[in-house]
Formats: sequence, structure tokens, C-alpha cells
Amino acid sequence: MQSPIMGRSCIDVKETARKHSAIVPELLALHALTGCDSVAATYGIGKTKAIAVARKGYTLDQLGKPLANIVEVTEQATAFMGACYDITTPTSSMTKIRQKLWAQKTGKSTAAPKLYSLPPTTEAFEQNVRRAHHQVAHWYSALSGDPPTLAAVEHGWEADDTNKCLIPRNMEDGVSYAPEHILKLVRCGCTSERACRGGKCGCMGRQLPCTMFCTCGGGTACSNPFNITESATDHADIPDDSDEANDRAMDVDDEDDE
Repeated sequence: MQSPIMGRSCIDVKETARKHSAIVPELLALHALTGCDSVAATYGIGKTKAIAVARKGYTLDQLGKPLANIVEVTEQATAFMGACYDITTPTSSMTKIRQKLWAQKTGKSTAAPKLYSLPPTTEAFEQNVRRAHHQVAHWYSALSGDPPTLAAVEHGWEADDTNKCLIPRNMEDGVSYAPEHILKLVRCGCTSERACRGGKCGCMGRQLPCTMFCTCGGGTACSNPFNITESATDHADIPDDSDEANDRAMDVDDEDDE
């Protein structure tokens, strides 16, 4: 192939196919899994990265096979995407990969990472894998005239009867977008040297522990008596109206919670 525009490169298609012959069987699958017209892409993971991972030996040979077990397809896709994020420890959970990357990013910076820069959760990723599986199965059968009998509504899609179309399913029905205690999570913004000792702390004011999402970090520098730590456990039997409990709740100069 040669471009009619001056200065453009000339590509030897036969040589390119020969050079990458080992990953040719994976191209349709990795293309779909990393984003195509019917499958959502994952932030920061492009085709170049996916090809590099495929050349390391990670396969997607189950994706798109109509008779393949969807659990095995998902596990294989999870390992592949984990490698795209440079997580090579075997795991069948995208949520664990997400947590590892969160820990890595927060360990390098005091600012919380953008959520879109993290992998999807296990539940959301499973729906994306199902859509990719459905799409690749149809690609594989494009020349046969015999499309696979895979129902779209069982592979990451929902039927919109009003508009007569399919819409992508984010997660299975009944699956919460986050644990209930996370949805109710209060995040304080205390930053003083003696953080979270007064009523201005949003977490302490609601009798909730501080967490890693708080500005104080919920660590040893945090003085919130409701934190779930050994010291908090030691004081668990102290009555709320005791002198020591009142001393711990004395007002000091803390910043307002967010």
C-alpha cells in the first residue's frame, strides 16, 4: 500500500502480516475488547498496548467462540486487560486490579486519581466482555452466511421496545453501583496537624470513621475516635458521656469538611 500523498510511508502488507503472524488470530478479539463500534473502550488502553500484550503471550482465543463458556471467556479477558494495566499477578477480578491501581496512584501523589483513569469494576467489565464476545462471534461468521445464535440481550444489551433498538447494559439487574456504606460515605476535609478532633469534622460529627478518601487519610495522624483501629477498639467500652470521651470530642481548629 502506498499513499498518493508525498511524504507518507509505504506499507508492505505481506511483510507486516508475516511479522505479526503469531497474533493475527487474536486481532479481531483484541480489537473488540479494547473498543469498537459496539464495545466501549477503556481509558488509556489503545490498540498499540493491546498488540504489545498479545505479543507477550496473552491470548483471547475463547472470545467470539459461540460454544465457549462465558466464565472462561471473562477470566481470559480479565487476565489480558490486567496485563494491559501492567498487572501480571493472576487474578479473576477486575475490581482487585482497580484497587491495586488506585493504591499505586495514591501512593505516588496526594491527589486522588481520576476515576476514569481506573479500570472498570468486575461487574461492569463482565458486560463489556459479553458485548465483545457477541460482536467477535458475528465477525468470525461474516463469510459463512450462518450467524451465531447468541442472543444480544444475554450479552450485555437491553431491548428498548419504545425506540426499537438495543442499549448497552452497565451491570446486571440488582447489582448496586457501589456498596451501600460507600454510597453513604462522608468525606471530611480536615488538614490541621491534629485533624478530626472537633465537631467541624464531617465524619466525627456523624459518628463515622475517617477513610482513605478523606483529606486526613484516616491514618495515625487522624484523631477521629470512631476510626476502626486498635486504639479505637481499646476505647470502645468508654461511655459516650465519660470525661475521656468528652475530652476527645473537644473542639479544636479544623477545616470544614467537603
